Amino acid sequence: MTRRIGLVTRAGSDRAMMLAKELIAWCAARQLEIDLDTQTSTSLNLSTPGLSHREIVERADPIVTLGGDGTLIGAARYVKGKSPLFVGVNFGNLGFLTEVRPTELFTVLENALNNEVTSAERVLLFVQVVREGAVIFESQAVNDAVVQKGARSPLPELDLSVNEYDVARIRADGIIIATPTGSTAYSLAAGGSIAHPSLSVFLVTPICPHSLTNRPLILPGSSTVGIKLPHYKGDAWVTIDGQVSQQLQSGDFVRITQAKQTVRFVISPDKSYFDILRTKLNWGVPNKAD
Repeated sequence: MTRRIGLVTRAGSDRAMMLAKELIAWCAARQLEIDLDTQTSTSLNLSTPGLSHREIVERADPIVTLGGDGTLIGAARYVKGKSPLFVGVNFGNLGFLTEVRPTELFTVLENALNNEVTSAERVLLFVQVVREGAVIFESQAVNDAVVQKGARSPLPELDLSVNEYDVARIRADGIIIATPTGSTAYSLAAGGSIAHPSLSVFLVTPICPHSLTNRPLILPGSSTVGIKLPHYKGDAWVTIDGQVSQQLQSGDFVRITQAKQTVRFVISPDKSYFDILRTKLNWGVPNKAD
């Protein structure tokens, strides 16, 4: 059976588009099928129409993303059932998820096709918005789901529950529900903990809470987390991975559980998670010159 490779490329990156052309030629030389996302097909002026991220995830394995962590997350969110292998290529500094450099792509891809790469599975969130008893929105999330007010709206009160037990009414700009993968993203900036990506947990982090006693929580991955927006007249949203949003109304209920499936990423056999933390967070940099 011919292997089918998926390709998702960041918009506006000339370097990524150059590598995309090389990858298309590389696949043609090896008689490998390749599915391109709409952005890549349009940017390269190809006659063959591109596919949506959802379609690529359903058809291809492995899937190459050329860009950064956001490019990878934008495709990985659509995993259903068994995850394809995602090969994330980073064009800037080493990403938390995109661990492959452009010069390493073809070696890594050859190894992936021969099942000779190191990979890791990460948990996903499953997010639903319930309005008057009906689900009006649902999505998976790789990093986080954020319930927050609009920029010019007043401070909301958000009712937090876990497994249908009331936890707290939190006055804050919002609440972040993050996976361990997303613990180094928005949640970290808001004061949340860093969780090792192998864990099955939720991180619940208030955003600028009115009360300093509202602290971040770490919950079992088996939990059902609920956030209700009672009696609110301002603008409020739930945002998935910083990329997809649904506007909320007073009385809406956001239900967050762990998704049934996981997502699988290529990881470097030469870099540990702590190597990446030291690089991205400058933990190895002295506070002052010697």
